[in-house]
Amino acid sequence: MILLLFLSTLSFGGGEEQIPAAASENAGEIERELEQRLEKLISQIDGVNGVSIMVTLESTSTRIFAEETQSESESSGNADSSSKSSSSRTEIVLAGGGKEPLETSVVCPRVRGVAVVCPGAADPVVKEKIANTVSGVLNIGISRVCVTF
Repeated sequence: MILLLFLSTLSFGGGEEQIPAAASENAGEIERELEQRLEKLISQIDGVNGVSIMVTLESTSTRIFAEETQSESESSGNADSSSKSSSSRTEIVLAGGGKEPLETSVVCPRVRGVAVVCPGAADPVVKEKIANTVSGVLNIGISRVCVTF
């Protein structure tokens, strides 16, 4: 339990980033869902019993919207002098009825790290299976997975 509290204060990423309240609630939901799914999966490994998992996210999912940029340039001048000015305006493209923005893609959340506490992890083979499973499922480096008993 102390390890879980300690790991929650660590930052494996670069600097600290402020997450708005709505995003942090969303992050909490995503973390809980990942923890539940990992617990269900890892509990099926031979030698694992009473597993407890904590997932921390580096970022939540990000929605990307279509944009349209319009550029205007104007030049004026006479025989003695000339000037050129330009401006551009970016607008979000609206879908269908014109009320909702057109979403082009969604960037999935990034996992910062995972802590796994399991009595069966005292066996090095079980510990390695757990670490490799978490690393593979979440597509994160093994150094971001801490497995202990």
